[in-house]
Amino acid sequence: MTKKITPDPPTVRNALSMADRAMYLRKVSDEPSTEPTPEDTPRLLDTLAFTCSKPVIPEAPYKPTLFAIQPGINAQDALTYVSNLLETAELNGDEISLHTNPVERALFWGMLHSVEVARAVVDALLDGSRASDSASPTSES
Repeated sequence: MTKKITPDPPTVRNALSMADRAMYLRKVSDEPSTEPTPEDTPRLLDTLAFTCSKPVIPEAPYKPTLFAIQPGINAQDALTYVSNLLETAELNGDEISLHTNPVERALFWGMLHSVEVARAVVDALLDGSRASDSASPTSES
């Protein structure tokens, strides 16, 4: 009897189901939502409260702070600003990562990936908000 040196290859999933899944995901992402939405349903960004005043770097509650979040900013404007901050962090991170050693670079790329994903989520929320604005009956008038 001969010994087998390599293990059995992994079982192959049904290729047809993977292709069907890929086609479905492509179709869902390319088509606008066709689900009826009531006209009186508020947008998510409109249901969020406005910002309140908050120090950026709180040192002590009794000391005045140099930088603070201003009160009364709506969610869409705040998310747009967050997206811009995350974009700046991505650009700076790309430059900084070129000057680190391999171990630090791996850690840094993990952190940078988190920033990129956070920005993608914020941008997706903003894009969804803009899409719902253009689809609303009041914007067609």
